[in-house]
Amino acid sequence: MPLAKPYDEDRLDDGLPQPAAPVLKVRDTTAQFGAVTVSRRSFEPLRLWRAAEHPVDPGLEGTCQLLVPLAGSLQVIWAEGHATPGVGDLLVHDMTHVLAARFRAPERGLMFEAALVDVPRSLVSLPAHQVEAMLGSIMPATRGIGALLASVVTGLAENPDSYRPADGPRLGMVVLDLVSALFAHAIETSPALPASNRDALLLRVQAFVQEHLRDPGLSPRSLAVQHHISASYLHRLFQDQGITVGGYIRAQRLDRARRDLADPALRAVPIHSIAAKWGFSHAADFSRAFRREYGVSPRDFRREAIRTAPR
Repeated sequence: MPLAKPYDEDRLDDGLPQPAAPVLKVRDTTAQFGAVTVSRRSFEPLRLWRAAEHPVDPGLEGTCQLLVPLAGSLQVIWAEGHATPGVGDLLVHDMTHVLAARFRAPERGLMFEAALVDVPRSLVSLPAHQVEAMLGSIMPATRGIGALLASVVTGLAENPDSYRPADGPRLGMVVLDLVSALFAHAIETSPALPASNRDALLLRVQAFVQEHLRDPGLSPRSLAVQHHISASYLHRLFQDQGITVGGYIRAQRLDRARRDLADPALRAVPIHSIAAKWGFSHAADFSRAFRREYGVSPRDFRREAIRTAPR
């Protein structure tokens, strides 16, 4: 399950007689969608814990995991607390913080089942401290954005072979956008999470930017007017995150343009058209900004991305 090595394993007998030296039955389907890893796993009841002599797997650092129980329930323990999600819940956690976990099947003779998605924290479009605040949260997987995300993750995990390799990065970005939307919604609406008025306003501004990236008139001034705040206050909101308003808008536009340039299905679309689509009125300005951000020209980036794309 999510606690793979370096964790020690021991079967849970729950008071029932067990055969000597049982062999754990595991069914595991894992697929990569761009930077996102989606899995569906089934196994017999067990408990796992991280032994003190085992270091944290470096491959798990910088990653958060969202887990959706499909059958059974689990208890996850961190130094800071614990969570007990079941069917209908969605758990957000960081594997490097987990000390122990216990997985229960819905009834004797059945397996615990779950769908999971591992997401690089750096790709969630929220400030790092807000992503950190989400860890250990249980959210509903039966309504709203949580239900949509759970449905997408479960569908991807169940039928990974039904997608072409070129679909992977696109679907990965869909999952990342849903995770970001879920976190932003939770921070804005849950009194249990430490969201200040400034944080909530910043999230609304960032969401507005994401929705209007194609508008060439999107600017710090238009954002301030739209949200009924002064331009100086808007700049302070972003300065607290170590970025400027214009820099945030430009970075989001460049990221979307980069995705389009790497998409084999769009190889025939001129670069200047992609630039214009994402709000860059002048191709030369786009080229300079792209090279400054990624260290390569848009043309060279596209050529290399398409050359190495899965076929």
